[in-house]
Amino acid sequence: MTQRWTIRDGDPRAREELSRALSVSGLLAAVLVARGIAMPDPARAFLSPTLGELPDPSGIPGMGAGAQRLAEGVMNGASLWVYADYDVDGVTSAALLTEFLTQCGARPRVHLPRRDREGYGLHASALEEIAAQGGQLVVTADCGITAVDAARRAVELGLELIITDHHAPGDELPQAAAVVNPKLPGSAYPEPAPAGVGVAWNLAAATRRELRLRGWFDAAGRAEPDLRDLLDLVALGTVADVVPLRGANRVLVRHGLEVLNRVPRAGVAALREVAGVRGTLRGGHIGFQLGPRLNAAGRMGDPLAALQLLISSDPGEAARLAGELDRVNRERQSEERGIADAAVARVEEEKWWPQRWSLVVEGAGWHPGVIGIVASRLVERFHRPTVVLGVVDGQARGSARSIRGLDLHQALGRCADVLTRFGGHAAAAGLQLPEEQVPGFRERFEAVVRDMLGEEDLVPELVVDAEVAFPELHRDAVADLVRLEPFGPGNPGPVLVSRGLTLVDLRTMGQEQEHLKLRLEQGGRSLDAVAWRQASEFAALRRGAVLDVAFSPEVNAWKGAERVQLTVRGLRER
Repeated sequence: MTQRWTIRDGDPRAREELSRALSVSGLLAAVLVARGIAMPDPARAFLSPTLGELPDPSGIPGMGAGAQRLAEGVMNGASLWVYADYDVDGVTSAALLTEFLTQCGARPRVHLPRRDREGYGLHASALEEIAAQGGQLVVTADCGITAVDAARRAVELGLELIITDHHAPGDELPQAAAVVNPKLPGSAYPEPAPAGVGVAWNLAAATRRELRLRGWFDAAGRAEPDLRDLLDLVALGTVADVVPLRGANRVLVRHGLEVLNRVPRAGVAALREVAGVRGTLRGGHIGFQLGPRLNAAGRMGDPLAALQLLISSDPGEAARLAGELDRVNRERQSEERGIADAAVARVEEEKWWPQRWSLVVEGAGWHPGVIGIVASRLVERFHRPTVVLGVVDGQARGSARSIRGLDLHQALGRCADVLTRFGGHAAAAGLQLPEEQVPGFRERFEAVVRDMLGEEDLVPELVVDAEVAFPELHRDAVADLVRLEPFGPGNPGPVLVSRGLTLVDLRTMGQEQEHLKLRLEQGGRSLDAVAWRQASEFAALRRGAVLDVAFSPEVNAWKGAERVQLTVRGLRER
């Protein structure tokens, strides 16, 4: 697929001055300058973020009322329940609040809805079950902001709600003792897009402060919870939920990764083992190895297994649960491949790409736990806003994923009259509609997308930080780039470009020969490069070709030796 390469501006003099001021490699300085971090003090703060930089939790609307009511619930011995979503963000939120409240002296219970039975969100039926078991105060995490009807039922049942969420609110807020959400009007919290677990951690911080002011810890002779110990859960949920890793999110994840590497809980250690993660745990390991296994529980069945893994202190139990999640993840992968193949075949048979600006694909019985991943795969392949729907008993339920430039929540809002319900944010959303409405929705969504995007948006853009020569890519300079982590939306891994490279050698690799291994040479220096899942796209390449290559460099350790290796992000033959 054709790419637009956009090379960031970078002042060579600023690079040199920043490199000297910070005693960092010219390569690292070049990336910082290209990303607008050209002065020494902001650059130092970015490379070494501190917890002292975190904003006051009270800047989040509803936080004061939520913390006060939760503190009262702890002190009065109320029957507390935590109600969270079934994905990694929700499960880590549930684990965090459970551990925090337990350390405060409460005995919280947890409800995690099953995707295949209840679906996403706060449900009246679950609240009825909680009330029947004597529940008094329910704290939601990563859900509830649009649950107006369920909240009304809670009032009827005599249940109090503290709703914490990070999704966009609707026109009407649910009735609750407190609604805590940084997306509400009047927010003074500088990061508008924390993960649900980030909001939960801030609630814990505000509640601890409230309990301290009320003398709870002194009176009970109980140590205050150390919230730094819970940052590992914040890192897991924040990275897995693919929110921007900037500002407060970056601080939380950076320090959470330190906790994960310094004192990993039993469940994380077991999960690393089954995932084959060795050495220093980084954000990429969460996104591609740990996160999918934790998510698999909620995608394919009961998310409680993931919660139990995270809160377990028994290595034996943790190993058993991690093995179970690994098995379920393999099932998820098989299910995903089958649906993805069917979806791609439909797109190609209908000749929807590249003529259409959006894709809406439905299939009977498609598993609801994997259609979101399939939507992401279609976006990667076709670069179109995509909706994937599974049809069961006349109802189409699905997930949507977007491309840069299209706010999915706004787009679906313009289709609301043909939808039973929808929710989410700019990049990802969920929706439901009657099966017979799908063709009409497909055309409506297409019209909305054409109105909101321009033709240039349909060409994927690759943003390049700097142009470099191979001699600059020595081991120490490339290793220095690790200081930019954690990588993700808002802070992607560095992408560099080198021009006039000679293709010395190439071969396919992988079980299905879907990857390409290249040997590239420039100025007397040669480096290995890998083009993952791109063997068919570059099948016409021949040895001796002269190329311009965009790539991400890394130091690869293999059998005790370290060497620089490139991951190909884009390639052009001269």
